[in-house]
Formats: sequence, structure tokens, C-alpha cells
Amino acid sequence: MEEIPILGVIVGKRQVWMEQDKVKEWKTPTKIKEVKSFLGFVNFYQRFIQNFSYIAKPLNNLKEKKKWKWKEEH
Repeated sequence: MEEIPILGVIVGKRQVWMEQDKVKEWKTPTKIKEVKSFLGFVNFYQRFIQNFSYIAKPLNNLKEKKKWKWKEEH
């Protein structure tokens, strides 16, 4: 086989990617709960995303704020 699906990802020759039916459009969050939901989803895929913690830091910072506002950096 050229590629095989395992646990929501496709493993191919020197490549790993998400199954297309797992990909969905995410709306811009308006609540902390929505930010947490998104981060929970992408947490599984962090091993495949270079510099994930650096990229996700602004979103993680949003979880801690009592009054937060969605900005360009997010």
C-alpha cells in the first residue's frame, strides 16, 4: 500500500496528514470555551506541526484572560 489510515491520520511515504473528513471549518471564537474546544482538537496534531507551542501561544493566552478580545495575532 502507498498509504494507510490510522487513528484519524493518513500515513504515506515520508508523509503524514489528516484524513479529509476530519478537517472542518472553524469559526472565529467568541468565547473562551470555543478557544478551548479548538485547542483541544488541534492538540492531537501538535506532533505534526513544527513550532506548535509558539504558534498556539496567543490562543493559550486567551484562555487565561477574564476580558479578552480577538485580535489579528490570534
